[in-house]
Amino acid sequence: MIEEFEKYLLCKEHKSMSTVKTYSRCVEQFISWYHSSRNEEISKLDKQTSKEYKDYLVFVEKKKEQTVNVRLCALAMLSRFFYYKNPPKNYIVRKKYNKYISNCSN
Repeated sequence: MIEEFEKYLLCKEHKSMSTVKTYSRCVEQFISWYHSSRNEEISKLDKQTSKEYKDYLVFVEKKKEQTVNVRLCALAMLSRFFYYKNPPKNYIVRKKYNKYISNCSN
C-alpha cells in the first residue's frame, strides 16, 4: 500500500520527493500505531481515528506541534488516497488531473 500511496502523491498530488518520503514515513508510523491499538488493517480513515492518533501524539508521545501537524497532513493525504482508490459512484476526477494521469501510468 505504501508504494501505491507514494505513486499517488507524486502523480496525482504532485508532491516533491522529500514530501513523499516524509508523508510515507508518517503513514507507516500511523499504520503501526493503528495496527497495535486496533489489531486490524486500515482501509479507511475517519475523524475519530485521526483525533485519537493526534491525542496519542500529543499526550503519550509528547510530540512538538510542528511534528503533529506534519503527521496530520500526511493523514489527510492518506484519506484522499483512500477516497481516490475507492471513490463513490458519482465521483468525477477533476479536469486538472486528467492530463497527468497518462504521464504516471504504471
